[in-house]
Amino acid sequence: MPSPKCVSPVPSPYVHHTITLSPTLPNTAPTEIPALLHPSMIPLLPNPLPNALPPPIDEPFVVRKTEDRGYAMFASRPILPGTLIKLEHPIFILPALPLEDSSSYESYERLGQGITESTYAEMETMANCRSKDECPSIVEGVARTNALTLGFHFPSDSESDPHLSKPHAKHYGGVCPKINRCNHACGPNASYKWFLPNLSARLYALRSIAAGEEITKNYTDLLQPRSTRLVKLEGDYKFTCDCKWCTFADPEAQEKSDAARAFLGTYVNTHPSYRKWSMDLCLPDTFVIESHLAVIPLIEKEGLDALLPLFLEEIMRCYAELGDEDQFRVYAERTRQLVAVGDPELAAELERYLENPVGNFPKWGARRKFRESQAKQRRVVEEEEEDLFMDSLFGPSD
Repeated sequence: MPSPKCVSPVPSPYVHHTITLSPTLPNTAPTEIPALLHPSMIPLLPNPLPNALPPPIDEPFVVRKTEDRGYAMFASRPILPGTLIKLEHPIFILPALPLEDSSSYESYERLGQGITESTYAEMETMANCRSKDECPSIVEGVARTNALTLGFHFPSDSESDPHLSKPHAKHYGGVCPKINRCNHACGPNASYKWFLPNLSARLYALRSIAAGEEITKNYTDLLQPRSTRLVKLEGDYKFTCDCKWCTFADPEAQEKSDAARAFLGTYVNTHPSYRKWSMDLCLPDTFVIESHLAVIPLIEKEGLDALLPLFLEEIMRCYAELGDEDQFRVYAERTRQLVAVGDPELAAELERYLENPVGNFPKWGARRKFRESQAKQRRVVEEEEEDLFMDSLFGPSD
């Protein structure tokens, strides 16, 4: 009988790295974020590293335990659309791919050892839908249940790396104890955005949130039908969604909701765009505006407010080329409010336009001016044709 072969343990492609952020206030400790990273990522982290976030003051929410949904976040006062709700560093960062080496348990536990005792105690109260067999480490279980997707820089030649070329190898997650208290809804009233330069996640309102209302975000693709969403949520998070978009008493209402989301999914990818309209002067002047205005009520009915800035911005740009300052200001201001936290660069651009639309928008009134020029040319042609016609009847005038 041949002797069994000895299989060497697979070395981990990751290294432990502590990201240390200097305190913003004097006489306070630095913030340390333990991370499990591919070595090539470390030189590409923000340099210099940002300062730690200052302690929060008068935040517009409270976190409390519910009877049937675990911990949840609730608005402590009315919150306007686009308002920042929470700014937070992750307490640790780890790869989306499960660790395959023999020391995976120790690697996850080491991340937990890098956070403070109070933060670890808070982490222990977070949802963990993974069994001990699936995730022996509570750190991994909490991360697999809660982690937000984080984006990082990778070397330009990363596709030649045997590990980084694997599917999902560049996907990383981070646990944010407050933002992760947001439960799921298929029509969420909040969303988050990761900002690499200051290594923080920003939770912001997608629409008005009333005092006492639960603050929710999405855990899955909201443009899929209810049946697909339920399978995904039950498989990944072990719960059945009971939001109002999944619990219509009337089956016909559920079918209409699914059809609306299917339509919006198609519309997002095939909608008439401002860019094409701007270059195609054969299209009616209000073509894009009327098309988008027709779907906005459907977006709001389905609670898919995260889609609104895309279409509101295009409506705004159409009005700019049409030289309609009143309508331009309406849609520019609404778009600016919605993207103030999620897309600060666009918000700054819109603020500049609002200061002086005519002078600052690059193509202000371009389509209107073209139409006016067309009308003038038509009048000239009509006058010339009329003169020719009169000449043919009576001869040229002396």
